[in-house]
Amino acid sequence: MEIYKITSPNEWEYFAKGNANILFKYTGHNDYLKEKLLRIRLLKEDDKYISTCELYDFIELKCKHLFPQIVDIQLVVLTTEFVNSLNHHGNKLMVKERYGLLLPNMLSGSYCNQFLSPNCQLYYGQSSVTQDTCHPPPDGKMIDSVIFEIKPKWLYDNSSSNYCRTCSLNQLRGYKRHFCPLDLLYQDTIDRGLEDLFSVIPENILVDIEEGNGIPLRRLFKILLNDSNNVFQKLKEHQRINNKNDLIKNLSSAEDVSQNLSLVMTLRDVGLFIRFEKYNRFNNFHNSHNNVRGLVDVDGYGKFVISFNIYDLDLKSKRKYRHWLDVEQKLQSIYNSSNENWRYCVRVQDNSGNLEA
Repeated sequence: MEIYKITSPNEWEYFAKGNANILFKYTGHNDYLKEKLLRIRLLKEDDKYISTCELYDFIELKCKHLFPQIVDIQLVVLTTEFVNSLNHHGNKLMVKERYGLLLPNMLSGSYCNQFLSPNCQLYYGQSSVTQDTCHPPPDGKMIDSVIFEIKPKWLYDNSSSNYCRTCSLNQLRGYKRHFCPLDLLYQDTIDRGLEDLFSVIPENILVDIEEGNGIPLRRLFKILLNDSNNVFQKLKEHQRINNKNDLIKNLSSAEDVSQNLSLVMTLRDVGLFIRFEKYNRFNNFHNSHNNVRGLVDVDGYGKFVISFNIYDLDLKSKRKYRHWLDVEQKLQSIYNSSNENWRYCVRVQDNSGNLEA
């Protein structure tokens, strides 16, 4: 689709940005573009740049069959004039890029945002569908939708070190401890993982969600994690390294980076939108094939839909191998260190044949 033919740059406003991409939110009146985001590549050195077409093919051909819940994307044609006219807030864009990605705004609606930690945020409020069909109470506190945005990072069976790779990197970066993603993988550690995850949510927000609006958030999250086929387990499965040549410590050049390692490194950096919503039988989204499977009935509360979407599946350049090696070298002194402010990560005997963290 030649997007510049159906919309103008002034109908898009800055929404967010990452290390490689910038997002713009549609604000015009075209029904097709309503609740959509436009993703455009930020300026990169040519030898480290991966084009939007390459990214699109990677997601559609390599990732979609692994995770049907990947955020829908559409390849759109851009012009240099269109890109240059966007209000990019001083960020440098790859103006010679002829393509962008159109994707749904997963936070469309009326949400409050609570920052929990660098890899976790909480959103609570009303989805756009609910806003269209319901009238909020005078105090404006109606909540029927709660979303966790989480980057679970590296998921694996830690069998030898005090700290997993994710917790080690967070210590290296000077972050405060929040939760260890490995705790979300095992029946014996789910409770403590959820306790850590919820510990930084202000009590008044939890009370408003759980008691004021009747959403048993902690119970719903535990129901998700008790499903042996949940998204964290699937990510762990597809992050697995089975070939010693794919161990980061064994890389000596960009040519050593296999297609499988590129996929694994991408999956180690994806983001998740995990959504807990009150079930609405008139909501077509809730009744879709994928979401009906996430319908749960909680005693004393009623029915809820648990769903998730995966985003940020950016193919990693093979030339990042030097960065990966450098980070691993810096982490060596942390893996088996002892930090009084950081509980040791769970150790599990790995019988799967997985070669590394």
